Amino acid sequence: MRFARIASLAASQAREWGRGFTLLVFAVLAVPSLAGSAHAAESLFDVAKVSIDTTAKDAVAAKEKGMAEAEERALRVVLKRLVPLSAYAQLPVLAKDNVSALVTGVSIRSEQYSTTRYIASLDVSFSSQGVTQLLQSYGVGFSEARAPSISLLPIVIGKDSVTSSGAEGWREAWADLDLSHSMTPATIVNPRPDFTVQNANAVLAGDKSALASLQSQYGDGPFVIAAGQVADGKFVTRLVGTDSVGELNFSRAQTMQGQSPKAVAREAAEIAFGVLENRWKVMQSDVAAPTEVRQEEGPAPQASPAAPGEVPRNVVALVEFSGLKDWQDIRARLMNVPGLEALEVNSLSARTASITFDYAGSLGRLQRELGGSGFFMDDRDGTFVLRSR
Repeated sequence: MRFARIASLAASQAREWGRGFTLLVFAVLAVPSLAGSAHAAESLFDVAKVSIDTTAKDAVAAKEKGMAEAEERALRVVLKRLVPLSAYAQLPVLAKDNVSALVTGVSIRSEQYSTTRYIASLDVSFSSQGVTQLLQSYGVGFSEARAPSISLLPIVIGKDSVTSSGAEGWREAWADLDLSHSMTPATIVNPRPDFTVQNANAVLAGDKSALASLQSQYGDGPFVIAAGQVADGKFVTRLVGTDSVGELNFSRAQTMQGQSPKAVAREAAEIAFGVLENRWKVMQSDVAAPTEVRQEEGPAPQASPAAPGEVPRNVVALVEFSGLKDWQDIRARLMNVPGLEALEVNSLSARTASITFDYAGSLGRLQRELGGSGFFMDDRDGTFVLRSR
């Protein structure tokens, strides 16, 4: 019986728990699959590292609940993987039995259980034909075209050195993501011993020669630096390099809000990787141009259109500055403007930069917030132009 081993263990442990012990048993099963054969490696229809933590009246019920939750969450990942962000609202929500009908395999990476709790890390595989037919039946456009693999370099810039991780667990946050099955598969690489703080700052500041020199050390394919660290009560993420769409310069500052640095780092890595995925997916579709999509990938669907008189959520502006140092100061200040999110640099020249950011509010409110941060923004022939006061 599928859960016989769990039920037997639960009965024996109940006696220990009755004497006041809190015992959690760890087990890693060597069974490759609970529900049939899995897809070939790196299939778009596989989801790896699905974490679950469920409780129920007994061990069997807790595991059944956890398995169902893992399957539902994994299917949501696959559906979102195949469509651009703008189509998320069209995705169907299926009943438990309909989700299970699409599952072709569940593999257990690790599991822990007690008499009432089940914790596990699972890999879930789905029928490619079943999933694509589901999307077609709901009239949702999708693509199975995958981008060339990206060499991804997570870095944390310290006072005297550049590392791949830190107290925030930045590298680990990326490693915990399912990078291999993505529409934009990625391989994590390590910083070279001679990669200095000065080199890193030059690359993040937009020095193309510094980026080209660094990229040449990792091959000819797409290469993206993912910088992340805590600064002034926020977790700041930067993506710089060239992905399969083109040049990339993405910034995002997220308030900690009492969360642990590691928890925020995990969320930041997930959002940043979602940006890479969505850039590629939008380019494959006719929904919008890649530069029009700067949303933060995550559990929430795309925001509704702004009300009349409000600035659209995605804002494009031209920034004027006097030089590189002035630009670096402006960009750092912009990331702290209330309500301004997902700042991305589209292009950079000696005196101007084209930027895109998200802002859900009226034009007047945006101008007030910018003014309070020392900026002036006006409309010149249909283009927002921003500069320091």
